[in-house]
Amino acid sequence: MPGFLTFFLNPYDRKARLRPALLCALPVFVSVVLMIPDFGTIWATVGGLILYCGGTTFLTQIGRDRGKALEPMLFQLWDGKPSVAMLRHRDTRLPRLTKKRYHAFLNRAVPGLKLASLKDEQKSPEKADDGYESATSWLLANTRDRERFDLIFRENINYGFRRNIWALKPWAFVVDGLAISLVAVIVYNSWTGEMATTIQTIGMQVWMSVALIIVHILAFAFKIRRKWIQLTAESYAQQLLAACDTLQVGPKTADINPQ
Repeated sequence: MPGFLTFFLNPYDRKARLRPALLCALPVFVSVVLMIPDFGTIWATVGGLILYCGGTTFLTQIGRDRGKALEPMLFQLWDGKPSVAMLRHRDTRLPRLTKKRYHAFLNRAVPGLKLASLKDEQKSPEKADDGYESATSWLLANTRDRERFDLIFRENINYGFRRNIWALKPWAFVVDGLAISLVAVIVYNSWTGEMATTIQTIGMQVWMSVALIIVHILAFAFKIRRKWIQLTAESYAQQLLAACDTLQVGPKTADINPQ
């Protein structure tokens, strides 16, 4: 199967990595299609060549790399990775009895693991976090079955999408500037008669492009923020930790998702 077809069959790559990059570039794409009439006739050929030559894979890598590069900063602002932080005794986002049940299961299931007690955590928070990190890594390795752990997979996609689109936020504003420049050049040329079209024939396209650019700027400026990412990061963490209940009533631990 060609590589680009395999790519489109991977929902995480398609939804969490490619879509953020495409949304960032949306104003330029739309402005070009709306305001350059001949572009529509060559779009299928150009788009096919870009796809075949790895254009989508390149965009995917841009979104992924930028998101992964900024992720440590997010974890620092959130006082740690949410799945690790929620296992801390001092963290209150999980009910106390639920957390106690998760700790008990992880101590039984993960070879060589003994999670910190409240006193141990107070004495050495960093050492306690090492144990929580080990526990969540084990959970990740044992919840890769997309059918059995569908909620975890979907929440991971949601988190990856929001993280990556936030990471591309500066680039989105650069694209908005390019789109505004493109519209301005086309309007100017129509007024000076340097293009075959007139301002009357492209008037609606101009307003549609401008409206999209304004909406794009407002969305990235006021909606795509760290708190918006944190909501999905915490939902993903809660679903990942909830797998403790699923794993302990399912197949034997040693038989789950052999790697």
